Amino acid sequence: MSITIIGGGAAGLACAAVLSKAGIKNTIIERNPRVGKKLLMTGNGRCNLGHTPLEMSRYHGDVALAEEVFRDWKGSEAFFNDLGLICRTDNSGRIYPYSNTANSVLDTLRHACTHTEFLLNTECTEIPKGTVILATGSRQLTIDNVQLTITKPSLCPIITDPNLTRPLKGIRVIADCHAIRNGKIIKSEYGEVQFNENSLSGICIMNLSRHEPDTISLDLTPEFSIEQLRSISLSGLFHSRITQALEKQPLETIKSWCFPVKGYVAEKAQITAGGVPAKELNPDLSLKARPNIYVIGEAVNVDGDCGGYNLEWAWASAYRAAKSISRNIIK
Repeated sequence: MSITIIGGGAAGLACAAVLSKAGIKNTIIERNPRVGKKLLMTGNGRCNLGHTPLEMSRYHGDVALAEEVFRDWKGSEAFFNDLGLICRTDNSGRIYPYSNTANSVLDTLRHACTHTEFLLNTECTEIPKGTVILATGSRQLTIDNVQLTITKPSLCPIITDPNLTRPLKGIRVIADCHAIRNGKIIKSEYGEVQFNENSLSGICIMNLSRHEPDTISLDLTPEFSIEQLRSISLSGLFHSRITQALEKQPLETIKSWCFPVKGYVAEKAQITAGGVPAKELNPDLSLKARPNIYVIGEAVNVDGDCGGYNLEWAWASAYRAAKSISRNIIK
């Protein structure tokens, strides 16, 4: 029985590694000249490969499906330890390879694919015969008789009024950040915000982009009340260019500096939200309409916040599908 994995990204490689460990031959079809290209860019080149503990509130889309898949998942650190890669966890629960470089993660996965044939620079125009695993990442899928959730860029910088951000370009602040829609706060994050030519960026901003706000509000001084700020010089709190911008505004602006959302920097999106919905999938991530086809990773309607959540899903979903295929072969 032929087993074809379409896509040589994180999920595809993990699936091939699990199948290889069971002694099962498989083929990865990848349209790029090398596999794992996007994996090398994650975590600023360090590869934040997972998170502990897993917080399901950090996932979006078909969260119930993610919970089901994670139920028998041993965790990314245990998964990679089993492949020979040593990891370390920072104070925020983000898991990295001990080497602190994404190359170690990619090398570990490639070396684990002992029963895998790689077809690179190959565009897959139709679904092959046999067992197929769709690990196509952010690419829009077309599958007969399968209703898909529309995909959209997620975890990306937010475009705003350049008149507000251009004078502050390159400056970073720590703030309470609020995503606002129709005048109501729909999500809040705390962290670093960077001002760019015509956009806001930073982990907290990218997490808020998932919720499609119409306004971003920044509280630049979460530790201080308005009353306390009345007796504090702005120059003692902020960069001189931020002080200049705020001096023209009411004092309350420090606690709720609003930036209209004019769009998203899609080309810098870390992931794509949307994909194959849970209603189209069996618990083992095979399609109900075509049980010989599995869908894993970003191609499923599950996505997470920054911090290793999306790679955790990539590994876990790949593991679930590969284990199901292995059991079916043994039968």
